[in-house]
Amino acid sequence: MNILGFNCFGHDSAAALIIDGEVVFAVEEERLNRKKHFGGIPVQSIKACLDFSGLKLSEIDHVTFFWKPSISYLHVPVFLIKYFDKVPTLMKESREFTVEENLGMLRYLSKMKSLPETLINLFPEEKQPKFKFHLSEHHLCHAASALYCSPFDEAAILTIDGAGEWTTSLLAHGKGNIIKKISKVETPYSLGAFYQAVSRHLGFKLISGPGKLMGLSSYGDKNSAEYDKMKKIVTLTNDGGFKLDMSYMSYHYTRKTGVTPKFEKFFGPSKSEGKDWSEHEMNVAAAAQHIVEDVIIHMANHLHKITKSENLCIAGGVGLNSVANGLLPAHTPFKEIYIQPAAGDSGTAVGSALFYHHCHLGLKRASVVMKDAFLGPGYNDDECLKAVKESGLPYIYTEEYYSFAAKMLDKGKIIGWFQGKMEFGPRALGNRSILANPCIAEMKDVLNARVKFREGFRPFAAIILEESCGDYFDSTYPNPYMLMVYYVKPERRSELPSITHVDGSVRIQTVNETENLPMRKLLQAFQKESGVPILINTSFNIKGEPIVCTPFDAVDSFKRADIDYLIIGNYIVAKSNEELEIRN
Repeated sequence: MNILGFNCFGHDSAAALIIDGEVVFAVEEERLNRKKHFGGIPVQSIKACLDFSGLKLSEIDHVTFFWKPSISYLHVPVFLIKYFDKVPTLMKESREFTVEENLGMLRYLSKMKSLPETLINLFPEEKQPKFKFHLSEHHLCHAASALYCSPFDEAAILTIDGAGEWTTSLLAHGKGNIIKKISKVETPYSLGAFYQAVSRHLGFKLISGPGKLMGLSSYGDKNSAEYDKMKKIVTLTNDGGFKLDMSYMSYHYTRKTGVTPKFEKFFGPSKSEGKDWSEHEMNVAAAAQHIVEDVIIHMANHLHKITKSENLCIAGGVGLNSVANGLLPAHTPFKEIYIQPAAGDSGTAVGSALFYHHCHLGLKRASVVMKDAFLGPGYNDDECLKAVKESGLPYIYTEEYYSFAAKMLDKGKIIGWFQGKMEFGPRALGNRSILANPCIAEMKDVLNARVKFREGFRPFAAIILEESCGDYFDSTYPNPYMLMVYYVKPERRSELPSITHVDGSVRIQTVNETENLPMRKLLQAFQKESGVPILINTSFNIKGEPIVCTPFDAVDSFKRADIDYLIIGNYIVAKSNEELEIRN
């Protein structure tokens, strides 16, 4: 059974291929067309799925999509009546924005009807495809992406995002092939939109803002007067949900701002740029983060009360809030937690296909549905060498590249690391990474200013041998997808200045004996050189660009960023012959 799933008309378009219940390939369109957070039809991703498998479109049995427009249509009239005074604003903005921009609003719904024909037109040389096209409920796609990719046969399921059709959060229970809804939160009450609104209030941009807000929140006081004020906006409900006082929010009727003048009266004027925050503004960031944590913990505990499950699965864009995720083991009764590594909308490409495979067709789950997140394109040494040669940069070939890298990292060098298949989801997990020494105090500032070209307050993640995690951090819980934040033990903080955030936290990725052998060898080699089994691990990209995908992307970014060496396949690349000579 061959099922192709995809999402589009929002942000982070992607495509995924499921063969006999196993996720064999998945990739975000932004990685291929180099347009960050691209939301159009994932043409290149769909073709990449077919190219990887050797299948033709005529050999695809089912195509699945992450949205059910009929649900949206049913709710729109009720919404317009309830917020009739906001209709002029909505109409005015629909004229101001381009057609493409409006695809993120109501107009994209009609475009979904023509998707099967659009897909067929991508392959005009093929005979008439036989696939059947299926529209799937957005949050059930999120739920499926978490449950079926997890190792659990039974689990509580929590999905939280900005909105899907009309739902913004779903509490569910999964057992075998069945996902049963328990309760949901609907528009306009949205934890994801609330968090995004506060990020915009503090000067950050749409889509990218929430991740930056999470980093900024550590500089504020989570229990400040600002938090006490913000708690008045949110009401936790007995069914495990929440409500918002919408007199403070404007995201449900305008794209130009996320908050109302009433919010600004309470929390100060909105910023036009994301910089130069006052103590008060950093407390606002911390308050918003604390609210998100409160709501997620409330929802998770209610789920446990209803389901009595020991397992929890999480997906949806808010599932990428690693600070909140890190609190769940200590603040909920769940013993095991699985978070879909592509928790945002890109993961619904996988989820829609798995939902149809398991829930509609009732087919048996594969023994391993998704063994890891390395689901994207991979490149052999010949392809890597071609890109390096065309760059004109000096290089050498060696199968001991990890030993060289460990020595250079110990000396304070910065390395671009390009190995194996690309990660699916927003995190670089050791195959498309920039690596550095966490023991060097100024390394965080160097990476932000000279390599990533981004805001200096933003922290860096760490990658560590799984068995060593408890020696340095406050948790030993495996975290292979970098989706939980731990705290550096106080006695270790002076050893790891470049990954220890202002509040002592760090986003962690653990590596065991089966997940990523080249990275594990590198960590072991670095431990021999430095005594520390940890590296800074940040995504291999420059600010404003997607993570590199191809060898040509990697070489191009290496040339433009202040990175000392590029390890690409079995090749070590430098920027001058003199730098390469120090390998001995």
